[in-house]
Amino acid sequence: MHASNKQEPIKVLFVDDDKEFLKNAKQCLKRRGNFDVELASSVDEAMEKMRKKKPDAIICDIQMPLTDGFEFLKMLRENDNDIPFIVFTVTEDKETVLKAFNLGANGFVGKFGDPEVVFSTLQRCIEKSIKGY
Repeated sequence: MHASNKQEPIKVLFVDDDKEFLKNAKQCLKRRGNFDVELASSVDEAMEKMRKKKPDAIICDIQMPLTDGFEFLKMLRENDNDIPFIVFTVTEDKETVLKAFNLGANGFVGKFGDPEVVFSTLQRCIEKSIKGY
């Protein structure tokens, strides 16, 4: 096996019920780094995509109809799925952050603010949760 300068892209599954936001977020992430971004607008769609292609990390909103991000995280962890899970949501109160980490989230990033800062933080959070540093 020979060394290559071209690293495999990080496969990210991005889950959010706001489809327009998803499209924009995908573009922002791809501009920031070597990411292969799959989009899902519901937990059911995310589960379906995960059966076909295992992501390296999941980025997920909390507030979604039907199944919310916390339920999704809880489902994964109860099934011993330790895939890095980053909560990406508008709610940044202490209770929400604590609940996310207590359920097994690897990171928590707030959606609001300067997009450069938000997506830079998200990028670092993804890379850190995958590489462990």
